[in-house]
Amino acid sequence: MFNLNADQIEVLVHPQSIIHSMIQFQDGSIKAQMGLPDMKLPILYAFSYPLRLPSDLPRLDFSKQSTLTFELPDKQRFNNLNLAFQAMETGGSMPCTLNAANEIAVEAFLQDKLNFPGISRVIEQTMEKIPLIKAPTYNDYVEIDRESRIICRSYIH
Repeated sequence: MFNLNADQIEVLVHPQSIIHSMIQFQDGSIKAQMGLPDMKLPILYAFSYPLRLPSDLPRLDFSKQSTLTFELPDKQRFNNLNLAFQAMETGGSMPCTLNAANEIAVEAFLQDKLNFPGISRVIEQTMEKIPLIKAPTYNDYVEIDRESRIICRSYIH
């Protein structure tokens, strides 16, 4: 989306979930997308960009939000972060495989068919099983997505 390399991305855990994304520019200034801990506004913004559509969504009241804290992620606990960076560094069709497997694994977790650590396990197994295409075409992406979902489902018991 921003044509960045993996080493240009820094991940922080923000427990209050007020800041949804931030970007630091070459002059050092930072712009953040902030709102209530709900993804409705960021999704509205993503779908309507570059427009700003009126909405009746609740507003963030800074007088009620006194602190914003940040911490480095525990990469042992959140292995999906490692998998995401691995997919980005590998490139080609690997991010597509990761995305498809993630959607299936999270769906299984929400349906109580997979425990939380199982999400990473089945994503990683899927990434190991699906062959990498270094310069995928649109049709390759469609097929990789389909295949990744099938393989990922086969790892969910």
